[in-house]
Amino acid sequence: MTERWFPDEMPMPAANAHTMGWWEAAAGHRLVVQRCIECGTTRHPPGPVCPTCRSLASEWSELAGTGTVYTYTVVRQAFIASLHDKIPYVVIAVELDGAGGARMVSNLVDAEPEEVMVGMPVEVAWEDMGPELAVPRFRPAPSSSDAGGRR
Repeated sequence: MTERWFPDEMPMPAANAHTMGWWEAAAGHRLVVQRCIECGTTRHPPGPVCPTCRSLASEWSELAGTGTVYTYTVVRQAFIASLHDKIPYVVIAVELDGAGGARMVSNLVDAEPEEVMVGMPVEVAWEDMGPELAVPRFRPAPSSSDAGGRR
């Protein structure tokens, strides 16, 4: 099991036929986006139809798991009781490297809310919620001055 940042009482994500491939990749700690076979447009969240060319043909494209904070908010009120000792926490939109502009909403972990800023480099940090469910969170990426170390 990986490190846990959020309680078991967090609502579980819903999978459907269009997102199942994404969740299967995530369970294996692989971050993917859907890519249109016809025009190459990437999209997240996954969907049945390319928003650019309307093609139904798509494939999964694996990403490096890095990106930058596009925007963020700091949550200061728990929406379920078990989150009370986790606040404040940060929700971020990450512009994913190599994803053609696709973004993902997740949480920033291993950082204080005061540290987050737009443009901050981040890397994926997997949170295993069970044997077949992993959720991507993001942590600050080590800078080149850290010599590859983690915060």
